[in-house]
Amino acid sequence: MAGENLVRPKGFKATVENFWYHYKFHTIVCLLLVITLAVSVAQCSTKTEYDYKIVVATKSMPLTTTQLTALKNELTPYGTDLNGDGQVNILLVDCTMDSNPADYQNNLAKQQKLQAILMSDTDVMLFITDLKAFSFIKNLNDTGFIENLNLPDGDGYYYDFTNTDIIKNTKAAADSKNLFKWPEFLISRRIIKGTLFEGRDGVNENIKNADAFIERVISGTTK
Repeated sequence: MAGENLVRPKGFKATVENFWYHYKFHTIVCLLLVITLAVSVAQCSTKTEYDYKIVVATKSMPLTTTQLTALKNELTPYGTDLNGDGQVNILLVDCTMDSNPADYQNNLAKQQKLQAILMSDTDVMLFITDLKAFSFIKNLNDTGFIENLNLPDGDGYYYDFTNTDIIKNTKAAADSKNLFKWPEFLISRRIIKGTLFEGRDGVNENIKNADAFIERVISGTTK
């Protein structure tokens, strides 16, 4: 028996079978690790780097993916390529909800997402809201979450672009048969001055880019 254990398998097939018998588990684990790594690298290389992340928040009605996509497409020409990848990419963060009790869980999840963004994510500087969501955000705490930028509407807190070509074109692209409900569209910017985020790395650049975006929307829709 001892002599038999010293005999090496002969031939390629025998060698492979012997290797697989002894190292099957190790080989499978290594292959899984390689596949996982390859998928991760592929995902990182194709991940979209957004120039703008904009919260869209409502409390009067939710918006569909079709509506949000059409709105994003109409807003894109007002952005600039901030990260130098040759294109303008805008992410609209869906925090649209209504007061329908049947949508309680969905509304709660979106409200929690909105509050989490307000508390931590200074990459999100801009809000597009209806009146109810604007009031909710503005009055969420004693100091408020929206900066008074001396904008044309809302005592300087927002610009109402509901009746501009941006929204008219959005409706035409998403709702040619007038099947959807639409809220007001107010654009505003989060407050940074006097908050814990003031002085954080990159925040001043984010403020400048957000304010410039609003200025382009105003100038492009009030000619």
